[in-house]
Amino acid sequence: MGAINNNYRLLETNVLLDRFLTYREVFTEHFKTMKVIERGEALRYETYSRLADNYISNVHRFIDLCESYIAKYHLENSQLTEKLNDYLVEVIDAISCLDTDRNRIDHIKLEQAKRKIHQKEIEFMNAIGLLAN
Repeated sequence: MGAINNNYRLLETNVLLDRFLTYREVFTEHFKTMKVIERGEALRYETYSRLADNYISNVHRFIDLCESYIAKYHLENSQLTEKLNDYLVEVIDAISCLDTDRNRIDHIKLEQAKRKIHQKEIEFMNAIGLLAN
């Protein structure tokens, strides 16, 4: 019975990693869309405000998925949860590069946020690897 539970946990951990990679790509696309909007190549209704709302919505969906996994396996005080939280803080903070009132991007903040997110991604993926051992 224990082997089945371990296999199921491993499967769910793989699903979590897959969703992490999927959402990582979603967030990357949001950053690309910021530049498309800035160049004036986006659809008329696509604004930074709308993009920010969509971005935060995706963050919440990913958080819900992660919270479910963490609660199911009682990982509330684990290194995985700590690294995930660090990652999510950077992902959420990245949206601060947008000035939705003036419809502008702070490019310096955006590039700093992308670097910080990348570092936190690595740390989170390493924590998932530790969990599998």
